[in-house]
Amino acid sequence: MWTPARSSLILLILALLAVPARGATLTVLAPASAQPGLKALAADYTAKTGVMVTVGGGSRANVLAALKAGPADVVVLPTNDLITINTVAGMTPLGNIAVGVGVKAGSKVPDISTQEKFRATLLKARGVAYADPAAGTSAGQAIANMLSLPDFRAVKRVPVQGLAVTALADGRADIALQLAPELANDKAVALAGRVPDMYGAAVDFSVGIAAVTADALAARNFITFITDPANAKLWQAHGVTPLFQ
Repeated sequence: MWTPARSSLILLILALLAVPARGATLTVLAPASAQPGLKALAADYTAKTGVMVTVGGGSRANVLAALKAGPADVVVLPTNDLITINTVAGMTPLGNIAVGVGVKAGSKVPDISTQEKFRATLLKARGVAYADPAAGTSAGQAIANMLSLPDFRAVKRVPVQGLAVTALADGRADIALQLAPELANDKAVALAGRVPDMYGAAVDFSVGIAAVTADALAARNFITFITDPANAKLWQAHGVTPLFQ
């Protein structure tokens, strides 16, 4: 027979299942450009729920490899990547990250505040480094598309395997085009600013649940937290324009 007591017990069980157990741990994989915002939100989430969150990953290749081997619960990657892989489910739009312009720390920082000044900076550079689009990175592809425009035909291009800033260190280039948060968090680099919006040099990122997760519910709860409009300003402070507002 159905009784109020039994109904209350079932509701209590469902409520407990909806809340991550204290002491649980979530592993979040993300590229370097998204990690500053994620780490700040992870600390806030842990303080509020008791769920420990570790943020790792690094390069696109490292994130994709970790997705297969684990551990992984939540994954942040360019939307184009998440669309094409079958190791992540429940994709949710996260934010847009712009390409920035960097120079070696200690060098004169160019003025790129207008379209004309940005174009002039690239044209007079000894070399403009960016991730080789042949490696499949979304940022490299976005930058290559921009550089294919008539405005930039005369730019001395330096495609790089890996991070564009490596070409600043070894002298192959004096300008690096790379996702802005990565440049901002590199002490060896001075960030001149973002590429003007009109050139569309930016990458959309999304977040999803790793297929290898042992706790999809806990992963979904964390995703709900980081895509809460209340956290939009924090993302913006770390170079991510939210797509969930």
